[in-house]
Amino acid sequence: MGSMFLVNSGVLNTLVSMGDVKAVFIGHDHKNDFCGTLGGLWFCYGGGFGYHGYGKAGWPRRSRVILAELAKGEKSWSGVERIKTWKRLDDEKLSKIDDQILWERRS
Repeated sequence: MGSMFLVNSGVLNTLVSMGDVKAVFIGHDHKNDFCGTLGGLWFCYGGGFGYHGYGKAGWPRRSRVILAELAKGEKSWSGVERIKTWKRLDDEKLSKIDDQILWERRS
């Protein structure tokens, strides 16, 4: 089942043209926890972690974790060094899955 919008708002082109946007995180689309690129930007869904109204047997609920690692300057932080993401499952071990580096600053 796809989705189609009647109006192209231009948001994707705006984000790409800014040059400093590396990733966009989408909060909720039931069991969707996909992460992929479009127009050079990462788009990542948050995963499904609620217990009301959706899910399936044997599919552990999950939540996406996002980490922006900062570079340390001489006297302060000097910007984002790396953007990482992974998911934590709601299981007995709070398992970590799908570890990804979305962006790293190039030297």
